[in-house]
Amino acid sequence: MHGPGYGPPQPRPSGAGQIVLRVLFALVPLVSIGMLSWAALLRLAIVTRRRAHWVLFWVQLALCAVAFGFIVRAPDENDWRMDVGMIGLLGLAVAATAFYLYADIRHASRPPLTPGPFGRYAPAGYGPPHIPATTAPRFGPYANLYAETPMPAAPPSSVAPTPAPPGAAGAPRIDQVRAELDELSQYLRKGTGGGDR
Repeated sequence: MHGPGYGPPQPRPSGAGQIVLRVLFALVPLVSIGMLSWAALLRLAIVTRRRAHWVLFWVQLALCAVAFGFIVRAPDENDWRMDVGMIGLLGLAVAATAFYLYADIRHASRPPLTPGPFGRYAPAGYGPPHIPATTAPRFGPYANLYAETPMPAAPPSSVAPTPAPPGAAGAPRIDQVRAELDELSQYLRKGTGGGDR
């Protein structure tokens, strides 16, 4: 109750800059007719830092080189190697653009990661609540003046409490809570003017 609690939410990067970069890197593979289709996946691998995206980038780069090799080895424009190379490059351009848009939008929709316990990263906002080990220090305009004030002892009663039966272990606790609530209500009545309500 006295702990610092969760910090304010961190500002996210502007959406306009992300959209411009997303559109730019989605158009690069299509405008270059597939020869630069690896550029979108390179940006995706750098941004997400996932091993699967790095592997996909290197596979895309290798397939792009193979398709471009077919085009270079073709003796003329009507050779079958030219057709296979161009179909390969166009297919890589469409596939790279589609996957880049899917993965980048999905990555941007996730909450930012914050360091969690044991050095792992967890989404922000998910964690155990902060429970201070000691009482909060007394400072500021909202200091609790009664935080360390001891409770007054109960007046001695002439009637001794009867012991609870052996099967009712929770009964003494309930009686104790009832007694404390009675004391609290008496204290509050004294503090508010004797219960003039």
